[in-house]
Amino acid sequence: MKQKTWPDRSDGVRFTAFPLSKPNDNEENIILLRRSKIGSKPSLSPTDGPDFSALTFDILTKIAASFNFPNLLAASLVCRSWRDALRPLREAMMMLRYGKRFKHGRGGVRRNLDKALDSFLKGAARGSTLAMVDAGLIYWERGLKEEAIALYQKAAALGDPAGQCNLGISYLHAQPQNHKEAVKWLHQASIGGYTRAQYQLALCLHQGLGVHRNLYEAAKWYLKAAEGGYVRAMYNASLFYSSGVGLSQSRRQARKWMRRAADRGHSKAQFEHGLALFSEGEMMKAVVYLELATRSGETAATHVKNVILQQLSATSRERALLLADNWRAVPSSR
Repeated sequence: MKQKTWPDRSDGVRFTAFPLSKPNDNEENIILLRRSKIGSKPSLSPTDGPDFSALTFDILTKIAASFNFPNLLAASLVCRSWRDALRPLREAMMMLRYGKRFKHGRGGVRRNLDKALDSFLKGAARGSTLAMVDAGLIYWERGLKEEAIALYQKAAALGDPAGQCNLGISYLHAQPQNHKEAVKWLHQASIGGYTRAQYQLALCLHQGLGVHRNLYEAAKWYLKAAEGGYVRAMYNASLFYSSGVGLSQSRRQARKWMRRAADRGHSKAQFEHGLALFSEGEMMKAVVYLELATRSGETAATHVKNVILQQLSATSRERALLLADNWRAVPSSR
């Protein structure tokens, strides 16, 4: 069934977090791996190409530790030496797949977190940062925070942005807290384009955690995360545009980001957007967003919604509630 939202024509094409025209970090790493073996001297003959096999195994595996499966396969095809060196990481990818099947109960197996953790740890032992992060998540959920942080530290040191982000967040919630280390790792992941880290870094800047309070920098990172599809950042970016603090005041931009957050299921944004529609006389649309906000626990939206419903005909009321029933959130990164 089609989702019911109210996009503006100005929205244009829906945002995609990773444009196809720009290589991702793994692809750039493969390019760097290739370039690292190309000597400064020009080859004297077609057979005198770069000696890829001379790259030491430990350097290669560290660079490839955060590769996803397609890029790992691509790197394995460069030469026989790389194929042999990356065998443990290819095995780790199989362990990672098994772990995810057990974690989510997919592929004909029942959900089993013990087996999932065992598979992730086997993948982590073979050098995969992706497996380290997944194992860390299970440890953290079980209250084994030291074990989780140890795995996040390994992944972060190998350049994995999810590991860096999770390590930063862990420092914010661990006992004792370490705000400065949190900001350090969140910033590292943020400059790599990891949207969740950008949002968390903006929160630290906004609240002055581990860093001097800086609303302009906070607004910058909120906006980056919002542009990357992070819903909570969309809501905060809207508030910054509305107040004119940290960003140039713009009612149009505030309205745009509030609507986008609402269309992606942010309950407070649904309430705020519903109020805005009500003030503009868009009663039907206002009821839809206010009803969605009410269902998500925004009790303040209930009274306003009921006031509007009293002004609508029975047919319009049924129509508005049907639209709310059939509504589906626009996909987002969070």
